[in-house]
Amino acid sequence: MDEGPDLDTLRDWIGERDLTRREVLTAIAAVTGSGWVFRDQFPTAGNTDARLAEAEESASSVAERLEVSDLRDPLVMSGLTLAIERTIETINEVLHDRTVTQGVWIAEQQRQLTNILSNIPGIASPPAQSHPAKRLARLEDVLSYYQNLDRVLEHAASTQRILEAIERPALFYRERPEQPPSTFLDIATIEAKNKNTRRTGERVSSDTSVDMLLPATEEVATQISMQIRVQHRHSTAIQSYLDSASHFEDGARQHEQGNLDQAESNLRAAKEAIPAELLESELSYSISTHGPTLRTYATHFTKRKKGITQLIAACESEIDSSTQNSRFNEGLSHLIDARGVISQ
Repeated sequence: MDEGPDLDTLRDWIGERDLTRREVLTAIAAVTGSGWVFRDQFPTAGNTDARLAEAEESASSVAERLEVSDLRDPLVMSGLTLAIERTIETINEVLHDRTVTQGVWIAEQQRQLTNILSNIPGIASPPAQSHPAKRLARLEDVLSYYQNLDRVLEHAASTQRILEAIERPALFYRERPEQPPSTFLDIATIEAKNKNTRRTGERVSSDTSVDMLLPATEEVATQISMQIRVQHRHSTAIQSYLDSASHFEDGARQHEQGNLDQAESNLRAAKEAIPAELLESELSYSISTHGPTLRTYATHFTKRKKGITQLIAACESEIDSSTQNSRFNEGLSHLIDARGVISQ
């Protein structure tokens, strides 16, 4: 593309002549009319503005969606990544649209010409950057933030899908995944990506003109960190469910065979396989659409632990067989109740 007039030459040309303000403006108008700077094939300012506005509206729309979304919930990730990727695509298209790039070039030539003419009394100096160029640079910064955020959310969505796939087989068919559930969640990597996205957001948000184009970036980062912990707790719940069940079933068999010491050892292992953190949650987040929430897991493990405690009590050798059976049956009843919580 022709880059237009040599501005140094134009500045020298003006300086060599004792021209009045009116004469200079008339000369510039003639230059413009002859096509030296603005050619018929160049886009209008209105076209450039419309395309920039399209990208800004897309960014603003996804920012609003992020503001009202609970990013602590693993199940919102997939839908959000699609929306963010559409915004990234829209901004990229606009940034590389010749209507926009040529329109910004024209605006910058106008600004530079005005800067030359500002030496003439009555002509104000232009800003350091034309308005279209500033909007373009702002969109480039906004794009950088959303690209980083998309990588974080896609990582979170990926681990959510993995945990969802292994949860139901684990809970209902006692199928163990190929590796411990917690190892599917690379907390260090996702936290590093989230930290990088937070820094990008802080840098971009320092320009108040982007306020409508970005969500509250600090709050977004905080909620994503919380979601990472939610996913980790779900992975712990799945693993504990399998480990604890395996131990208490072995303990129950040993008890029925009269091996009370071995039974008690297995049952204590079953109880220890339930971390305290799983008993305390009031969070209503699940890792799959129809799976248990963390609150449901807390109810389940509380009942399971109570049942296991009764089974342990049934292993005391000094009590009579009737008391042993009574405690054993009471423990089984609690375990059946616990199972019902998950099956609902």
